[in-house]
Amino acid sequence: MKKLLTAAAALSMVLAPMASAQPSGSAPPDRSLYGPHPGDQADPRFRPRWSAGDRLPPQYRQRQHYVEDWQKRGLRRPPKGYRWVRYNDTNYFLVAVVSGLIAQTVYRDERDQTWDRRYSQRYTYQDDIYYRECRRSPDPAGVLVGALIGGLIGEALDGDRRSGGVIAGVILGGAMGAALTRDLDCEDRSYAYKSYYNGFNSGQPGSIHRWRNPRNGRYGQMRVDGYYNDQAGFRCTSFTQTVYINGRPRIDRGRACRQPDGSWAIVN
Repeated sequence: MKKLLTAAAALSMVLAPMASAQPSGSAPPDRSLYGPHPGDQADPRFRPRWSAGDRLPPQYRQRQHYVEDWQKRGLRRPPKGYRWVRYNDTNYFLVAVVSGLIAQTVYRDERDQTWDRRYSQRYTYQDDIYYRECRRSPDPAGVLVGALIGGLIGEALDGDRRSGGVIAGVILGGAMGAALTRDLDCEDRSYAYKSYYNGFNSGQPGSIHRWRNPRNGRYGQMRVDGYYNDQAGFRCTSFTQTVYINGRPRIDRGRACRQPDGSWAIVN
C-alpha cells in the first residue's frame, strides 16, 4: 500500500505541470500591445470589446476565425481587401486583410445594452449638431464629403479602395455638443469638427490639433488630455477645447467614448 501511495504521489507531480500548461479556451488578447482591459484573462466571462478603428490582434485573424458564409449570417459582402472574422458566434469583425484594422463590428451579445445602460443612448449622425444645423451650408473642411461624422463612415467604406483603412467617425450630440460649438457659425464648426476627428483618432495623449477660419479670423484648438478604458470596457478620451473669438479665449472640457459601432460620441 505504501508503494502504491508513493507511486500515485509521484505521478501527480508529473501530471500537475502538464495540466496547468493546457490552454483554456481562446487565447486572450495581448494587452501589452492593446492596453489593459477590465475582466480579461482572469475572468472566464471575458468577451472582446474592440471597435471600428482598433486593430484586431493577430491571434483572432487566423483561418479558424474566417467567416465564409457571411451572407447566411446576415452580414454584408466584404469590400475588396477586407474579410469577416468572428469571435464565437456572436461577435463579428470586418477587418482589413493586410493591416488587421477593424472597419466594422457586429455584436450580437450584451454590448449594445451595456452601452445603453451606461450612457443612456446610442448616437447617430442624426443626433450630431453639425449635421442637423449645417448640412446645407458651406463645408470648407470637408466634414460631410469626407464622411467624418459617425454613422456615415460605413456608407463610405464600400467606395473606399485605399489600403490605409477606415478611422472611426465623430458625433457631437446633446448638450455638450451644443456647448462646444456655441458662438461658432457653420464654417467655424467645419474646421473645429476636423480637429475633433483628428484628435480623438490620433491615439496620442497630449497632442494638440489646431484650426483657423481664414474668412473671419476665428481660431481654436483641441488638446487630447488622455485615453482610458471605462468600467464597462469602452475606449474613452478626455479633452480640452479652446476657442478664440475676437482674441478672447473660451475653454471647455469634455469626454468622448467609442460606441459599439466605433464612432466617438461626446458623453459629457
